[in-house]
Amino acid sequence: MPVVLPLFSLLLSLIVSPVSAQKLDSMLNVYANNFPQEKVHIQFDKKIYAPGETIWFKAYIFSGADPSLYSKNFYAELSDASGAILQRKAYPVSESSTAGNFDLPKTLKSGHLHFRAYTTWMTNFDTAFYFEKDIRIFDKQLDSAGVTVTLVQRQMKLQFFPEGGDLIAGVEGTVAFKANDQFGYPFPVKGSVVDKSGKEVLTFASDHDGMGKFLVTMDKDDSLTAVWKDDAGIEHRTGLPAAKTLGASLRAIPGNQKVLFSVARAQDAGADFQHLTIIAHMHQHLVYKAKINLEENFMSGGTIPTGQLPSGVLQLTVFTADMVPVAERVVFVNNHEFLFHPDIAVTLKGVTRRGKNSLTIDVPDTLKSNMSLAVTDATADGEFPGDDNIISRLLLTGELRGYIHNPAYYFSGTADSLTRHLDLVMMTHGWRRLKWDMLARGQVPVIKNPEQDYLSMKVQVLGVDASKISRDEFMNVIMSRKDSSTQMLQIPHLSGNNFGVTGLVFFDTVRAFYQFNVNRALSDQAAITFNTGLVRGPRTAKPQTAAFEGWTAEDSAYLRRNRYIAEEIAKVKPIDDAKVKTLESVTVKGRVKSEVDKLDEKYASGLFGGGDAYKFDLINDPLAASQLDIFTYLQGKVAGLQITPGNGPGGTPSLSWRGGSPQLYLNEMQVDAQQLQSTPVTDVALIKVFRPGSGVGFGGGSGGTIAVYTKKGGDEKRSDPNFKGLSRAILIGYSMPKEFYVPNYRRTPRRMRMAISGRRCTGSPIC
Repeated sequence: MPVVLPLFSLLLSLIVSPVSAQKLDSMLNVYANNFPQEKVHIQFDKKIYAPGETIWFKAYIFSGADPSLYSKNFYAELSDASGAILQRKAYPVSESSTAGNFDLPKTLKSGHLHFRAYTTWMTNFDTAFYFEKDIRIFDKQLDSAGVTVTLVQRQMKLQFFPEGGDLIAGVEGTVAFKANDQFGYPFPVKGSVVDKSGKEVLTFASDHDGMGKFLVTMDKDDSLTAVWKDDAGIEHRTGLPAAKTLGASLRAIPGNQKVLFSVARAQDAGADFQHLTIIAHMHQHLVYKAKINLEENFMSGGTIPTGQLPSGVLQLTVFTADMVPVAERVVFVNNHEFLFHPDIAVTLKGVTRRGKNSLTIDVPDTLKSNMSLAVTDATADGEFPGDDNIISRLLLTGELRGYIHNPAYYFSGTADSLTRHLDLVMMTHGWRRLKWDMLARGQVPVIKNPEQDYLSMKVQVLGVDASKISRDEFMNVIMSRKDSSTQMLQIPHLSGNNFGVTGLVFFDTVRAFYQFNVNRALSDQAAITFNTGLVRGPRTAKPQTAAFEGWTAEDSAYLRRNRYIAEEIAKVKPIDDAKVKTLESVTVKGRVKSEVDKLDEKYASGLFGGGDAYKFDLINDPLAASQLDIFTYLQGKVAGLQITPGNGPGGTPSLSWRGGSPQLYLNEMQVDAQQLQSTPVTDVALIKVFRPGSGVGFGGGSGGTIAVYTKKGGDEKRSDPNFKGLSRAILIGYSMPKEFYVPNYRRTPRRMRMAISGRRCTGSPIC
């Protein structure tokens, strides 16, 4: 199987003639050097899963044509058909890759789940370039039960895409088209183009996967309509885009190690279209720029050498004399340098049950490789038409917008037909990683989530004036992990109320016992917040049901504002007391807040605060400490919430509520069941359980929401004998990696053992 090599850019800058747009040149360099664009490919262990199975995956992260050395943190999400995020995990990146897994609940009823993956750096840019894939779920019991399948009526549509962006009156232009349904699946199409009188101008038919193209020349008053039939024989009518009287057209033909292009203007175009500039760039690097003189001739062209470029999407843009973009086209450069074929040999083959098989993969010593191998059942060709492999993902689908049907097909060989079909994809899909108006203004993207060196320990000291914190102050922190191992850290004072350090790697949840070195009373005088730097993640695709992220304890602006109001009230209080006359006392009777309501006000924030929810006060519950974990504590306490224990000791339980899966939060940060299960009950102060449809959590909490809050401040008992007298906090790290289970094939199969003993084997997956 072809494997992608770790390529290094061979980008070539060819300045054919000097032009005046030096600002665009310099801004392209700024974007290329400071704002690289990342893309992700995921390899799964198989293509279809059953409830209760584990989804194993490995991620490869690239920037341009090279493995990305930028990102250190990787996120993966699994959501259901409604868009609600069921699980979200974070993993560290090493050698531009990482690996992880999702455990599917046994009670899963959905026919498919949606997988989305991205890095911290990718959250600063367009979410259209995240890795997204539907995961098929097959339940044999549901299938054998004869579940009714609702057939959805296909909605056919035909779209037209003038090459370069526009048709220009009086200039022959190419029009590409694409026929597909509402799900993006293509269908063959043929028809004719007629004018206003109904006279046939030309005929057309799709060449591949509903795509094709034709040449047409339109006048400014022409109005053309396509009359076509879908695969069911139903006739449709779709209007073609009107021709513009002013503008320029761009046509391009990819060839062997070159791209031929031509630029034409309208006959009566003004001075703005007589001196044009064409720019070609790849991965935000300028590779070609030329000045085009159309004073005497309305058409001109040239050749862009591409033999030294890496394979990928090349964007061509035509600008006016004022550097306003007027035409754009993307072409694919395919130099086939991304392939190599390792030698794969079967050194041991066993076709019997539990037979041992060994494979050897030989890679040349000069190549540094990072590979993964999945062994799956053979499937018939065409069963998964949307297949995307590491080559098509990193070179094609990771660069273009929209659904591309069967992208791996375009890299299945070197035939001329593949080149022609791939160019149809280029003409019918958008590419908008760069916004030229921003570059013209010298504007750079706003980075909300800067990439950092793995996990950080960002500490804010709230409620104390920064001037009272010594410049020489630092925090002594002892991190205590689940395996009883500890790590001592010294967190330096950065500025103001902030302390921090980066480059940490830890998994699951850890206890952080801390103490200030100079002023040890700060722990009791101030509110201390910890942040590991993991981003909260984007919202679901349904904003009307997405929960609003209110303020949290980490929002220092909220706390500073309240502290400022309290200080101002304290200043004016003596003056007001002198002016105020004492009146007769008035007795107001009201309901005294319960202890659990006080905890709710102290811990919960935003949409998590208040609300119609089940509340559990674990600080004043003497029986809470005797429970094994949070889920054991909640069993039987919430009507309708079903908690099924996991397999074996420490197995991850599965949760269901009204047919959905509740979302889990620890200190209002979404976690998975394994992380929440490993949180000691003795560290928990409050649990809030919101009913399905409460509007709390991603996707509106359609399956319910469970929010767990760990103790802080005066609620800590500080009973740990190893760290007496130290304040502590619970930190959420990377998702705990699951060890891949390898069966012991030397053991005798269960059926054989039972046959020998004369017993019957039933009801076992091994049988």
